[in-house]
Amino acid sequence: MKFLQTLAMAALIAAPLQSAFATEEVTDFQGNKIVLEEGEVSNKGVKIHTYTVGKGPVLIISHGNGDGWFGWTNQLHMLSQKYKVVLYDLRNFNKSDKVLGIENGIDANFEEDLLAVQNKFTDGPAVHMGNDQGGMVLWMYAMKHPEKVKLLIQTNTIHPRAFIRELSLNAEQAKLSWYIQRMIEDGKNPPRPNVVPAAVRPGDTPSMTALRQAAAQRTGDEGRQGTVDWYRANFPGKPYTPGSRAFGSFGTEFPHVKAPTLVVAALTDQALCPCGYNDLGTWIDAEYQFVTWPDGVGSHFQHSQYPERFNKLIGNWLAFNDTAK
Repeated sequence: MKFLQTLAMAALIAAPLQSAFATEEVTDFQGNKIVLEEGEVSNKGVKIHTYTVGKGPVLIISHGNGDGWFGWTNQLHMLSQKYKVVLYDLRNFNKSDKVLGIENGIDANFEEDLLAVQNKFTDGPAVHMGNDQGGMVLWMYAMKHPEKVKLLIQTNTIHPRAFIRELSLNAEQAKLSWYIQRMIEDGKNPPRPNVVPAAVRPGDTPSMTALRQAAAQRTGDEGRQGTVDWYRANFPGKPYTPGSRAFGSFGTEFPHVKAPTLVVAALTDQALCPCGYNDLGTWIDAEYQFVTWPDGVGSHFQHSQYPERFNKLIGNWLAFNDTAK
């Protein structure tokens, strides 16, 4: 009997440990099936859920508000041919922890989440790409951690200081940003569609739609409130001035981005006025390229709505700027 028990224990020890996380399968606009491995990292006890696919240099994507990691499905097949693509749920979204309170909503906490994600997968710099809220977090991350950002791609994301400038001087941007002001003034009753993954977006495949709907349920009212706290913690209230405190800084006192940068914007963006990209080079101490879609083409989430055009653009830019094997 003792011999059998010993054999059983030996077999148990030799058996591979089963991962606590599953895989996630999505299908892109060309019918490619992509299988991602799930995982998580911890930032001071806050669990951030991650998704990875591919091998090679690390490329990290930060999703926007009203979107999710799955919004980048149409880029994954192309990017994973060269990169280890890392996506994650921002805190308060989907499977990541919900952390309420304005003190927890300061952007520095989101930047630390991103740092924890990056440190899990590489000790060196990575290529970074972001949109909307994730892009705003990424602007600040690139300023504070230049050694961590090899290349920077921003889609429909105005630099934080330029955003405050436009809110104070441009009535069009203030009008487009009505939902931000409402969240600041009435943090307990936010406009719900703006702070939760949408049920469906143009360009979604059926698998993306299913993931959006599941993420909306997981995010829930608690996650919505956490996102509202981010806006309340980082955006100024009225009256806006060009020097209003925002994202932990005053006036124009923002460190400059040191990485080569691509900024892609839609002239028909529903949330951002194109004039917000004026003087972009003021905050970038490196080569940068600014690309706009023509009128009638593009949206605030152009990566999912116009994937073929978007993929060609970022693919060519990465091929030219990133020579890593």
